[in-house]
Amino acid sequence: MPTTHNGDLDLYYTTAGAGQPILWLQGLGADHTAWTVQTIHFSRAFQCILPDNRDTGRSARAPGPYDIATLAADALAVLDAEGVDAAHVVGLSMGAAIAQELALRATERVRSLTLLSGFAREDARMRAITALWADLYERLGTVMFHRSTEPWLFSPVFFENPANLRPLLRYVEEAPYPQEADAFTRQVGATHTHDTLDRLHTITAPTLVVHGEHDLLVPPAHGQQLADLIPNANLELRPGVAHSVNLEQQGAFNRLLEAFLGSAQ
Repeated sequence: MPTTHNGDLDLYYTTAGAGQPILWLQGLGADHTAWTVQTIHFSRAFQCILPDNRDTGRSARAPGPYDIATLAADALAVLDAEGVDAAHVVGLSMGAAIAQELALRATERVRSLTLLSGFAREDARMRAITALWADLYERLGTVMFHRSTEPWLFSPVFFENPANLRPLLRYVEEAPYPQEADAFTRQVGATHTHDTLDRLHTITAPTLVVHGEHDLLVPPAHGQQLADLIPNANLELRPGVAHSVNLEQQGAFNRLLEAFLGSAQ
C-alpha cells in the first residue's frame, strides 16, 4: 500500500477506483476505514484517495503537538504523491477542518469542498467535551471510551435499533491499528487550534455543507455559520441525524454527495 512523507513523518494512504479524484479526510480518532461505505459506492465512478491522518491507522505517530494546518500539509503531500493536480475534498468533523485549511492554503488543488459536521472554530463547550475525552481515553481503554462517545455521535432514532450499534462496536474491537491515548490527545489539541472564521470568505471552491439537526457534539449553528461565510456554499441540514451523518443515512448521504459532485465537475 502507498506511503508518502511530510518532512520525516511517514503517511499511509490507500486508493480505490478510477476517475476524477476524491480526497476523503476523516475525523478525530478515525482512520481511512471509517469511509468504507462511501469508498465502495464512489469508487465505481471516482478515484478515492483515503489517507490515515498522522497519529491514526498505519500513519506514523507524531513526535509532538501539531495544528490543523500541519494536517492539511499532510493531505497535500498525499495528493502530490498520487500526482493529483486537483481533487474533490470531503471532510468529516476534524476532517472538515483540515479540508477548510486545504482549500484556503492550496486553492487550486481543491475542485470542490464538502464539509460534514464541520466548524470554523470550536466554541468553549466543544473544547470542554473533547478535552474531557482526551482525559477519559487513557482511563477507559479504547472500547469503553468509544462506547461512552456513541451518544454524542448518533441520534436517538439510531439507538432504537441495537443492530445499528453492533457493527460499530465490532469495528472498534477488531481495529488492527488502534489509536494510542497520547495520539488521540495530540489530535484533540490540533482541533483546538482550528480557526478559519475570518478567512472563510476567501474560499472559491463550490462548497456543500452537510449537518445533522441532532448533532450534539458540533451543534447545527456551526454548519449554518460555514454556509453563511463561504461564498456560494449550500447547506443541507439532515433531519433526524446526529454527528455521523454518513453512517446514519448512508444511502441518502451518498446520493446527496453524488449529485453535488456531478454539478461541480
